[in-house]
Amino acid sequence: MSDYARKQLIESILIYLFGGTVNLVVFCTGCFEEPFFLSRNFYISFSYSGLAWVAYWKGSEYLVDLWDERIPWIEAPAKRFFISLISITVYVFLIVWILDLFFDLVFFDKTFSEALESSNSEFSTSLMVTLVINIFMHGRGFLIEWRQVSIDMEKLKTEQIATQYNSLKNQVNPHFLFNSLNALSSLVYDNQEKAVEFIRKLSQVYRYVLDCMDDEVVSFGREMDFVKNFIFLQKIRFGENLKVEISDKEPNLFVPPLAIQILVENAIKHNVISEKDPLTITIDVIDDICSIRNNLKEKKVKDSTGVGLANIKSRYQYLSDREVEIVKTEDYFEVRIPLLNMK
Repeated sequence: MSDYARKQLIESILIYLFGGTVNLVVFCTGCFEEPFFLSRNFYISFSYSGLAWVAYWKGSEYLVDLWDERIPWIEAPAKRFFISLISITVYVFLIVWILDLFFDLVFFDKTFSEALESSNSEFSTSLMVTLVINIFMHGRGFLIEWRQVSIDMEKLKTEQIATQYNSLKNQVNPHFLFNSLNALSSLVYDNQEKAVEFIRKLSQVYRYVLDCMDDEVVSFGREMDFVKNFIFLQKIRFGENLKVEISDKEPNLFVPPLAIQILVENAIKHNVISEKDPLTITIDVIDDICSIRNNLKEKKVKDSTGVGLANIKSRYQYLSDREVEIVKTEDYFEVRIPLLNMK
C-alpha cells in the first residue's frame, strides 16, 4: 500500500469513529444508556453516522480540490463559492439517499417505498453537518491558495530583484567596463564628439537600470530608448559587423524592464560577430507582440547560463496569462514577447 493510500485509510477510520460518536452524542441523547447502548440498533446507527461522515468529508474534500483546480479563488471567488456549494449540496443529497436506502433495505427490512419516504427526513440533518464540514473545507482551500499566491509573489520579487541585479552586474563587470573604456579611449583621439556621445549614452544606460529596479513594468517607448542607447555602445565596439533594425512603431503598451535589452544582449553574446559573419538583429512590433530576431551563427563555446530568458518567462507568468514564444531554426533565432496593457 502506498503512503498516500495508507494516509487516506487512517484519515477515513478516524473520521468514521469521530463522526459516529459526534452524531450519536448530539442527535441521540439516550443512545449511550442501557439497554440501547448494547442493542443492535445502536451499532447500526453508529455505523451509519460514521460512514456518512466519511462520505461527506472525503467527497466534499474531493469536490473542493476539483474546483480549486478549475476555478481558483483568486480569479473568481463568487463563482467558485456558488458552484462549489451547489455541487456539494447535490452530492450530499445523493449520498443521504443512497445510504438511507441501503440501511433501510438491508438492516431494517423496509420496502423500497418505505425506504424512500424515510430517507427524506434525514436530509436536513445531513445537510447541516455537511455545511459545517464545508465551511472548514472552503476556509482551508481559500487560505491555502492565498498562502500560495503570497509565496509566489515573494518568489517573483526575489527573482525580479535577482534579474535586475544581474543585469546591473553585467553592465559593471570588468569585461564590460574594459570593452567600454577601450572603445572610449579610441574615440577620444579619433572623434571627440562621438566620445562625448558615448559617455552620455553610457551614463543613460546606468541611470535607466537604477531607475527601473523597483518597477514591474515600463512603457515600451521608455524601454526602447534604453535599448537604443545600449545598441549604440555595442556598435562602437562591433562597428558595421553589428546591424540592428528597429521598427518605428511605438504602441502605448508596457513590457517588463530590461526584457528587450536582455534579448538583444543574448543575441550578441551567443553569436559570432565578424566582417565575414555579421550579426543582424531585428526588433519589430506586430499588433501587441514584440519580436526580437537575429540570424544564427552560434559560438562554439557558449558563455551562458540561460538565466536571462528564464527570468523573462517567469516575470510574464506573473504579469500575464500570455506566454513568451521562442522560435529557433537553422537560420535564425526569434523571441516574441507580449506587450502588456496595464490599464
